[in-house]
Amino acid sequence: MSDQDYPSSKEELADYMDRLSFSDAPADAPPRLPANEDIMVTTSIRLPLGLHSRLKELADERRVGVSTLLREWAEAAVAEIDDEDQMISLAEAKRALSRVHPIHRAS
Repeated sequence: MSDQDYPSSKEELADYMDRLSFSDAPADAPPRLPANEDIMVTTSIRLPLGLHSRLKELADERRVGVSTLLREWAEAAVAEIDDEDQMISLAEAKRALSRVHPIHRAS
């Protein structure tokens, strides 16, 4: 049995267990995160190829990764739902501005 193999017999298991060392000392806790940091979680989503390609183009134009682009959009959507920052989408802003009548100044 090599160091990378698992024991395959009672004898190999006994030998393997004899080489292990145990301690009652508590394990070191991971370092605390700074107050402004959060743990990043990896998730996956299924997207149609055309949508993914377009997202990649948009991310490339902004010089960010697709993950960063989607995270920023998700943060904006959640903020809008939570009503924290009152963020609106670009489409909503354009729609609102298109309804504003220009000021006609007397000459």
